[in-house]
Amino acid sequence: MKFEKLIISVAVLSVFLSCSRPAELPEDSWEPVVYEALSDMIAREGILSENYDPECRPYAVFDFDNTTIINDISLTLVIYQIENLRYYFPPEKAFECFTAWLPDLDKVLDGPGMSARMIGEDLASDYKALKAMLQMGMELEKIHATEEYLDFRAKLAGLNEGVENTFDYGTWCMWQPSLFSGMSWDELQNLTRESVDYWMGQGALSNELWESPDGRISVEITKGLVLPLESVHLYNALKDNGFDVYVCSASLEAVVEAMACSPGYGLGLSPDNVFGIRLADRNDLGGKFDEGYDQTFLEGKTACIEKLIAPRHGGRAPSLVAGDSNGDYAMLTSFDSLSVGLIFDCKRSGQIAGLIEKASASSTQEPAARPVYVVQPRDRFTGADSDI
Repeated sequence: MKFEKLIISVAVLSVFLSCSRPAELPEDSWEPVVYEALSDMIAREGILSENYDPECRPYAVFDFDNTTIINDISLTLVIYQIENLRYYFPPEKAFECFTAWLPDLDKVLDGPGMSARMIGEDLASDYKALKAMLQMGMELEKIHATEEYLDFRAKLAGLNEGVENTFDYGTWCMWQPSLFSGMSWDELQNLTRESVDYWMGQGALSNELWESPDGRISVEITKGLVLPLESVHLYNALKDNGFDVYVCSASLEAVVEAMACSPGYGLGLSPDNVFGIRLADRNDLGGKFDEGYDQTFLEGKTACIEKLIAPRHGGRAPSLVAGDSNGDYAMLTSFDSLSVGLIFDCKRSGQIAGLIEKASASSTQEPAARPVYVVQPRDRFTGADSDI
């Protein structure tokens, strides 16, 4: 009888120990070289490592748009706003909001071939008419068939493209939040989650051509948003293995928080671990930006890590940095002791393409000889992390 009890006790203990072990990273659709690099890093630096220090935890930093998620959370929100006409500023403020932070309103924009002033004036006129239609109780479906709406959507999408193509990257990052003027922080976060839920419910991404009735602007937009299981599993495997996880994004901080920190999406971050474009006053969306904060685009992402994240970890560099674009190049290449630089290949040009080429060329070497960078191909239009 005692022997049987001993067997039962050992069995129970074995189950307890197996349940208490941190979760392994699922293989999912990771490329073998990527999966091996991530798994090795987790084993080498995670909670089961003999060198693990709970007072100086290892950490990972992720970009958000086209890295954690597929597509851009801000751009999909802008499209959702357009299609549902969810704007909070009055018509008399429209021109100001549509052209905020632009350094030269009369410069012809690359893409639309019109100046920001010309586009802004057309948008303000369309916006006034559309607001009047809504106040009269006109259904969205009928509004969508009007020339004012078709002009509005094409020219706002064209303005977005023109600002991105013509001015520096920082101007584009600063301009976009002006479209949220008049909202409260909670209203913006609720609208963001509404947008995310809608686009995630649509499945894969798709392209659509928006043309203005006057023939001045034609712009292709990408609809949809996908949260890959790979992202959810990696975030949670890292946390379960004793890593802290951060997001450093060039999208507005409130917008990223709305998804990254909401339990329903599975990423499970604290707002303290999300860094994005930050306003001086969170109650003044579209207003001034925090001048004492390194805004999180280009080299600002590196500064954010060095000044605000690394000090929480005894000054140590991140173990993992993940990104997909030239906007992430600085933070991917600024830390000599980085264990893994994870790059999602969205077929971009520029500096990130050179880094991808370097990593891919040596991916067949033995693990000890590999560079720190590994590449995960991504199919943006099926939502799969696989070859395209």
